[in-house]
Amino acid sequence: CGSSREHAPWVFEVNDVHTVIAESYARIFRQNIFNGGMLAIELPKADIDQLIALQQQGDVEIGIDMEGQSMTAKAGGEEKQFNFEISQFDKALIDAGGWVEFADARY
Repeated sequence: CGSSREHAPWVFEVNDVHTVIAESYARIFRQNIFNGGMLAIELPKADIDQLIALQQQGDVEIGIDMEGQSMTAKAGGEEKQFNFEISQFDKALIDAGGWVEFADARY
């Protein structure tokens, strides 16, 4: 998933998408998601397949635990947990609301 253009993640931002889940990201695209204050979660294909299967049961409710770096997905009485990793810097970008806000608060 990705594009080196910083405009690509804006599609998510202007449509109120706060988290993007994919098997992998192009490096620049991934960083641009974090720079926009959004979360990019990378999951193995098997985990994404489980999410898709869960979605077939109905609407999926997803909860994100940033400190525990885990995601819980619930649908149709079933619940699954997935772990992900992000750096402290990327977490700081999300907490600040994006790169501009992060830099403005510090420099």
